[in-house]
Amino acid sequence: MAFKQVPISELSPGSFVVQVLQQSGDIAVKHAGWVRTASAVALLQKKGVQVVLIDPSKQLAAAISPITDNTEPAIAEAPADPILFADEMPRAERLIQQSQQVQSHVLDAAKHGKMIDLSLVHEVSAGISDSIARNQDVLLFLIRMAEQSDALLQHSINCAIYIAAFARHLNLPIDKVQALITAALLHDIGKASYAEPLQQADHLTISKTLKLLQKHPHLAGVVSLWIGQHCAHLDGSGHPKMSSLHIDHGSRMLAIVNNYEKLTSPQQGKFGPLTASRQLLQQSPQQLDSTLLQQFIKCIGIYPPGSVVKLSSGKLALVLENNVKKPLLPKVKLFYHSVHQHHIPVKVVDLAKQQDETIEACIDLKHYNLDIKNYL
Repeated sequence: MAFKQVPISELSPGSFVVQVLQQSGDIAVKHAGWVRTASAVALLQKKGVQVVLIDPSKQLAAAISPITDNTEPAIAEAPADPILFADEMPRAERLIQQSQQVQSHVLDAAKHGKMIDLSLVHEVSAGISDSIARNQDVLLFLIRMAEQSDALLQHSINCAIYIAAFARHLNLPIDKVQALITAALLHDIGKASYAEPLQQADHLTISKTLKLLQKHPHLAGVVSLWIGQHCAHLDGSGHPKMSSLHIDHGSRMLAIVNNYEKLTSPQQGKFGPLTASRQLLQQSPQQLDSTLLQQFIKCIGIYPPGSVVKLSSGKLALVLENNVKKPLLPKVKLFYHSVHQHHIPVKVVDLAKQQDETIEACIDLKHYNLDIKNYL
């Protein structure tokens, strides 16, 4: 069931609130969850909430009777238990498909100057946020496996997933996480009308993107701010030319994600993850925020899920999951021996527990005439 925008005056107890879309106050919804009582709805309205996004499929069958305890939280947090990689995979695969469909509609609307259905964008943003919270490695893995003829479409989805993981890593409130994902999905829509969109300079199309977004008065103002500033550099270069003091935190995050995705994407990237990280480190602190960049690299891992690596034994392996405590020793899937040039029995190995194997380098399977799709 699709998400639904609801004015606060029509919000009923028992509703599952995904995101605050419009407000006059500054309430921060840190977690999606249920508004269980009439007094909780009244509290949101008192704090200036005007429009929310709800998930009708999670409506409680019977709302809790009103209570007057002022300590009651406005939104009761939904439980978020860690999910195993294999269990999250089918849900993440469906989410990627949904994201591609929605983003295709968004870019088509932008191309023809039509209104964008933001409720669909918000639904994808919330879905990505939830999947990252359950197990971020799955989506990070899938975007490196994705095949998409529309490079602009895939670039925006990849950026959305990277920034979702980044924002979660920084423990940002859920409303900001979802707003950042929305910004990543929309940051390049101004390029949709070009025959070769990714060849168009970002700074030349930002104004076109912002003009399209002006048609949507309910879009959070920070989304447009981040998009407008994501090509600004901390040393005053870039676009627009401005002091680093005025470049917002979210804009700095989007700049890092946008640059990293361009360097590493299968459609346009020229570098492996490790080389791309080194390239970005060379741009800090002059152009990119060095503290945030270090956090981003820590978040996605030195060898991100979906990377292909060569081990000290000569075996090739597909990285499945990061190891937060030992980033040089992720969980991998062995499938080929580069020295003996033959396939080996597929085996999942946790390098942190396999003392005789270490990673030598990220590699490109094309050098071995192998196709990554055969080893998923």
